[in-house]
Formats: sequence, C-alpha cells, structure tokens
Amino acid sequence: MSKFKLLSNLTRKSFLVILVFLASSTIFSQENKTSDWSQFRGNLHNGTSAETRAIEGWPETGPPLLWTKTMGNGFPEVVVAKGTAYIFSGDSLDGGCEYVAAIEVETGKELWKSKVDSLYIEVDGWGHGPRSTPAIDEDMIFCLSAFGKLTALSTKYGSKIWMVNVPKEFGTTQPRWGFSSSPFLIENLLILETGGTEDRAYSAFDKKSGKILWSKGTGLAGYNSPAVAKINDQAQIVFAGDSVLFAYDLAGNLLWEYKMPFRQPTAMPVFIAPDKIFVSTVSDAGSFLIRIDNNKPSLVWASTAMQNEWSTSCYYEGFIYGISKTKLVCISAETGEMKWGHRGFGKGSLIISGNKLIVLSDQGLVTLAEASPVKFTKTGSFQALTGKSWTAPSFADGKLFVRNLTTMSCYKLIK
Repeated sequence: MSKFKLLSNLTRKSFLVILVFLASSTIFSQENKTSDWSQFRGNLHNGTSAETRAIEGWPETGPPLLWTKTMGNGFPEVVVAKGTAYIFSGDSLDGGCEYVAAIEVETGKELWKSKVDSLYIEVDGWGHGPRSTPAIDEDMIFCLSAFGKLTALSTKYGSKIWMVNVPKEFGTTQPRWGFSSSPFLIENLLILETGGTEDRAYSAFDKKSGKILWSKGTGLAGYNSPAVAKINDQAQIVFAGDSVLFAYDLAGNLLWEYKMPFRQPTAMPVFIAPDKIFVSTVSDAGSFLIRIDNNKPSLVWASTAMQNEWSTSCYYEGFIYGISKTKLVCISAETGEMKWGHRGFGKGSLIISGNKLIVLSDQGLVTLAEASPVKFTKTGSFQALTGKSWTAPSFADGKLFVRNLTTMSCYKLIK
C-alpha cells in the first residue's frame, strides 16, 4: 500500500500527526508502519510509538500474556516488523554464542535462529551477551555484536548476507562493556558509531552490500547511539562523542559541532522539532538543550533536573519525560524546569504511546501513566518480569514486548 493510500484511510488527526513527523523528524528508508518497532527506540527513533489506537488500561490481573520465551543473556530491545519479532541475545550452550532469532508474534513460534558471533562475557558482572539493538529494513536485519561484528541477515531465512568486523576494519578499541551503539537506517544508509582510528569514528554503510560509503570524525567507540533530525529540510545525523556533539549530512559532511558540558553520555540525543537537540547524562552536570540556526548551535538552557544514565528520555507536547538516576521525572522542554518526579522505578526505562507513558522498572514492573506535566497519574500497573530488567520495552501492533536477562514476554495491551 502506498503512503498516500495509507494516509487517506486515517483520521484527520492521525494524518496531521504523521505529516508533522514526515516534515520535521526523520526520513527512514523503511515504511513507518504503525504496527512495527523496527529499530532502536522504535520506527520513529525517538521512543514514541506511531500507534493511533489508545491504550485503555487493563484489569487488576494485568493485560493478557500471549507468550513467554527463555532466550538467554543480552540487553537489545526486541524489534518487530511484519508480524515477526526478532530477539538478539546470548546462548551459553555449546561454548556460547550471540544469535538472532525470529519469532512469530501471534503464536510465539520460533521461525529461525542464526549465530552471529561468540558470546561476550562482561567483566564486571552486569550481564553477558549483546548490547546493541538491531535495525530492520525491507528483507534484511542488521545487528552489531558485543565484539563488534556488524552483520546483515535475511529476515526470511536468517542467512548471512554480509559482515563487517568493525575492530579489524577500523582499528577500533573495544569498549570496556562491549560494543553497544545501535545502528539505524536512513535512505540507503546504515549509520553506526565505529570509533575507528584516523578520523573514522562515525561511518555510513551501503545497507545492501555493507560497503563503507564514508567515515568521519574522531573519538573512541562508546555506549551512545546516533540520532537523526530534520532541520530546515535537511537530514542531520547527530552523534554524541566523548565530549563533543557532532552533526553530519547524509554525504558525511560536517554540519556543526558543539562542546558538551560533560563527557561520554550513554543516553541517546533527543531531537525536538523543529530545531532543538536535548542531551542528558547521569553526571552532576545533568542535561542541556541547544538550538540549531543555520547550522550554528547555541545553548538554550542547562539543567540538573534530568540526569539520564543509559535510558533515553522521551519528548511529548512540550515536555521531556525520563529516568533521572532512579526517579521518573518530567521537565519543561522550554526551560529545563522540573514539573514533577516520582520514585519506584529504579534504573528503569520508558516509551510513549499516544498520550500514555509506558514505564518499565528495573525489576520488571510495567506502569501506565498519563503523559502530563501537571502531576504523575498512574492508570495501571502489572508485574511483567522478575529480576534485572534494564532493556526498554518495545510496542508494536498493540502488543508490548519486554525482556530481562533470562526471558522475553509479549503482552496484548490493545484488543
């Protein structure tokens, strides 16, 4: 179905939402279907679902559980496209490996499982296995192992199409806690932080062949993922380096750079249309917001009210919602002022669907709350998982996908 036919079948309100998205946010090569969650932070790459149906809440017993699977170690988000969920995880059997598995959403049936690398064993005991979330485009899925192998697989069969060994190709030093940056797709490009030597920190690959199209910039590989913004009708790829925020166009030309007041943020930069970028870290410096005018960045505000660790904040209608250390916080995007804070989620994570926050605590409790700056208002909660739950949830076709270090579960939130 073409985009124009799809738009004609939507309500006027939905049309306007998608029109604003197309005009001011991203230009991904894959179709932005409301039923998918096709890459890190979702189809829109901002932690916000394009689902137009409202979540009405659930009974005290919680929403229906469709299935649960044991899937081993790892931190990547579950990605979903065309009725199939893809798990990137670690298996300790037979010497250990990192693998991608395709799961039929409606039944939980495993369709295929493919090894992509050896199992990464984390030195400090936080958790083994892969860290980076895959990206799906058309008939291919792209994943970066914790050891730095960037692999493209067939979504239909799980067969390998191409592979680039990032440390070998770029001379990259492996991060202490493994390669963690998640790739994303835009037009024909696969964008990734490569952290290579000789000005090869950020790279673009041809998604079909794996050919390196350009590599630019300096800096070691870290734990941050690139963002994308559309400012003045120009797609800008934004990387948070060690201490500098960089933006490149699709051809790899440097557009602007900005010296950050802190180093090595882990949470991803957040684009706020039409021309602002928000960045936060768990350090005492907190966060800042800049405006881009003719490719010249300027500081709008700096605030200590939001201090993201690894969980990226979400923007909704003038306000930023996120986990600040161990507290769920709402701040004004205009001033950085805190509107409210609520404890009880630990080092959790959140996404947004419609006007609802879907918050996952670090112990597997899912809470539905209003995305409102007035106060924290809970509309429902249920225990979805037990144990360490450090991976943000995914939401596709009315279904919630959550994981911890041993299991993954699929719940039906919208009938």
